[in-house]
Amino acid sequence: MSRKTVRAPLAATAALAAATGMCLWGCIETYGVETAYQSQNRDPYMISAQFTRLAGVAAAVPESATLGYLTDAAAGSVTASAMRTAAQYVLAPRLLADGTGHDWVLGNFTRPADFAALGRAQGLRVRQDFGNGVVLYRREGGR
Repeated sequence: MSRKTVRAPLAATAALAAATGMCLWGCIETYGVETAYQSQNRDPYMISAQFTRLAGVAAAVPESATLGYLTDAAAGSVTASAMRTAAQYVLAPRLLADGTGHDWVLGNFTRPADFAALGRAQGLRVRQDFGNGVVLYRREGGR
């Protein structure tokens, strides 16, 4: 039996080559744009700074703890979401739960305030103010 070779028309081959070339060019351009963006915006939500900011809380709270979470950032805002997600990431394996219904509560604030009064209104006392808007609360009557 003999084999017969079938060739695609020249126009189809040229179109396929052009499409492949454009895809490769698009990949190279996207890589260049993304590289430039990442070099200018290394950490827009300052996630790496949260390790230093929350180090005292990580040292003071057992790894098995579930912490309540209290913030002054507007609920549902990008700021609130970024702050909570960063705190959960940094404090893992500890868990964060919204609200103040736990023995330990993390206060993660965007601006100075009377943190002791905010805690008292929730039945909490300040265990330690770490500065920079980070406060560790303990439920009244807790250790």
